[in-house]
Amino acid sequence: MHIISGLLLAALFSRKSGSSRLPLPTFPGVLETVHVLPGRVRLRTPHLLGRPREAEALHQRLARLAGVHDVVVNPLSGSICVRFAPNRLRPELLFGAVIRLLGLEPELQRMPRSRIGQGIRDGGDAVNRALHAQTGGLLDLWTAVPLMLAGLGIRNVATGRAYGWPMLWWAYRSLFPPDGSRE
Repeated sequence: MHIISGLLLAALFSRKSGSSRLPLPTFPGVLETVHVLPGRVRLRTPHLLGRPREAEALHQRLARLAGVHDVVVNPLSGSICVRFAPNRLRPELLFGAVIRLLGLEPELQRMPRSRIGQGIRDGGDAVNRALHAQTGGLLDLWTAVPLMLAGLGIRNVATGRAYGWPMLWWAYRSLFPPDGSRE
C-alpha cells in the first residue's frame, strides 16, 4: 500500500516537464518496466504467465480507465502494453493501477533475498530436515543447537572457564526468545 501511495504522490506533485521525470521503477521478478514513451508504457510481470483469465481481467479493468486508448495484455510473455492520453493520465498512475489490480503489493514490500543468502537458508533447511529425520522427530536444528550450547556452557562453567556464561545466555535466548517468535 505504501508503494502505491508513493507512486500516486509522485504522480500528483512531480513537475509537468517530461524530460525531468524519472523513469518508472523496476522490481525484478515481480513487475518490470520495459519502456516508457509519451502516451505508451510497457510492463512485464511473471504473475501473468500462463494465466489467461487474469490477463483478460487486467485488460478489461485497465481499458476502463479514463484516458486509456488501448491495452494489450499477453499471458504468454507476461507483457502489458498500454497506450494512453499523456495529458489525461500519468505512467506512474498506470504502474500503480497494475500493482493494485494484480495484488502485487505484498510481493513488492517483501525484502528481496540474495542468491547466496537463499543458498545458505536452503542448506540450513536441508540439515534441519536430515536431523529431524535421523532423530525420529525428537530434535530439529532449532532445538539441537541451543541444547548443545547449554551443554557446553554448563561444562565450561563447571570447569571455571569464563565463556561458559555467554553460552548459557545464548542457549536461553535461542530457546526462549523475548518476542515469542519460536511459538
